[in-house]
Amino acid sequence: GGKKNQVITTQVEHPCVAQSCKFLETLGADVIYLPVNRDGVVDADFLGEYIDPDRTALVSIMWANNETGLIFPIRELAALCRENGVLFHTDAVQAIGKLKVDVHEAPVDFLTFSAHKFHGMKGVGGLYIRNGVKISPLLHGGEQMGGKRAGTVNTAALIGMGLAMELASENLEYEINEVKRLRDKLEDAILTVKGTGVIGNREIRTPNTILASIKGVEGEALIWDLNKNGIAASTGSACASESLESNPTFVAMGIDNELAHTGIRLSLSRFTTENEIDIVISILTKSIERLREISFSSI
Repeated sequence: GGKKNQVITTQVEHPCVAQSCKFLETLGADVIYLPVNRDGVVDADFLGEYIDPDRTALVSIMWANNETGLIFPIRELAALCRENGVLFHTDAVQAIGKLKVDVHEAPVDFLTFSAHKFHGMKGVGGLYIRNGVKISPLLHGGEQMGGKRAGTVNTAALIGMGLAMELASENLEYEINEVKRLRDKLEDAILTVKGTGVIGNREIRTPNTILASIKGVEGEALIWDLNKNGIAASTGSACASESLESNPTFVAMGIDNELAHTGIRLSLSRFTTENEIDIVISILTKSIERLREISFSSI
């Protein structure tokens, strides 16, 4: 309200945040889209240069990126906003069940998450609102959820989400250690192939994600080939993988277009087995070789 009409976000947010910010611009909001640094994240010093306590109403920065898996320093970013009296939202969809997420440690005002990312049902998620923070409902017509969201509640899906969250919490150590070990094994195998690279330092990434670039192979062709063999991969975000325009995450990280078109994303879960990783390594390396031969690409 008043003269606080500025929103600060990043250039690498998931479309659900990015498109909402674009919509806010049509309502007269002034939105600043911060570029990420070479490490693929935004740090608190950089955010500090843009925050204006008199104008900035909200900062929205993801906990972890959906394409690279890179983890943002949310505790420091949220603390900076708190010091400046600015509300802070984080899209934690990629973080819940994969990282330790503690709203007491990171003083966020709002946090959103989605059940299907930690083995719950699709179509159900949650919004954490810090005590004392008031929001106006987006949907009107009923007093459900304390008047914050109208509509008959899908009780079964919510109970399922609660249980999935408990299980994710119990299995967090496994995810952080064992899933990471399998991810690193797959990543190391990809890196032994000539002309490959992996985007982002693995120590500041979620334990389940690999965004690899494979020179001389069009990402779409490789995904098609893997798919035929029952391996699900994507180019960047699965929600936008139909479009071939330049990937904003790559652009923001200073990654060139050729690399962007040869990028594929592989994700593991706590149900991924060692045997499956061995199969993927075998099929993936053969597939790269074959596709390079077809495209006469010499690496």
